[in-house]
Amino acid sequence: MNILLTYYTRTGCTGKLAECIAKELKSRGHTVSVDRLDVKKRQSKWTLLIRQIHQYPLVGLALFSKSFRRWWQKHYFQPEDHIVSPAYPDVSKFHHVCIGGPKWCYTSYPIARYLNQISGLENQNVSAFATFGGPPLKVLELDLIFMPMSNQICHAGGRVTCTLGLSSNFHELHLIWIFRLLSWIIFR
Repeated sequence: MNILLTYYTRTGCTGKLAECIAKELKSRGHTVSVDRLDVKKRQSKWTLLIRQIHQYPLVGLALFSKSFRRWWQKHYFQPEDHIVSPAYPDVSKFHHVCIGGPKWCYTSYPIARYLNQISGLENQNVSAFATFGGPPLKVLELDLIFMPMSNQICHAGGRVTCTLGLSSNFHELHLIWIFRLLSWIIFR
C-alpha cells in the first residue's frame, strides 16, 4: 500500500510518534512518503497561549456539559496558521493518508490549515494521530482533538478509519501538574 504520513510537530513529541508510525508501516511492507509540515512564522509559546486562552473556559464547560460539548464542537471556530507548501498538495495518488499533530485545545493550527489546503481527500481513507500533555481522557483529550479533526477530514470528503492518541507527558508551558492532578483525582 502507498501511504502518505503528514505531520506537524512543535516540540518534537509528535515527530517521534510519526517516526514510529512510519517505521512500523514500512516493516509491514508498505511504501511510506513522509511530509513534515512547517509554519511560515513560528510563534512563541506565549503568543499561542494568548490565541488559545479564550477557549479554556469553554473547554471546561464542555467537560461538564455533554449538550454544550456537542453544540460547541459543531460551532467551534478553528484557528489556522500559515504553513509552508506541503510536499504533496494532492493526496489522491495515495491509498491511505495518515495525518497527525499536537493538540492545542483542539486541532493544531498548522494541521487545520493543511486540511483546508490539500486536495484529493475525496473517498480517501485517513488515519489521524495526535500527542497531548495529559492522560488519555476520552472527553478532555481524545474527543477534543479527534472530533474537530474528523469533522474537517469528512468535510473534505475523506473517511477517518482510525485514530491514535498518545500522551507525551509534556507541556510546553510546564502545566503538566494540572494533568497529573486531574489523573490523580479521576484515576487515583
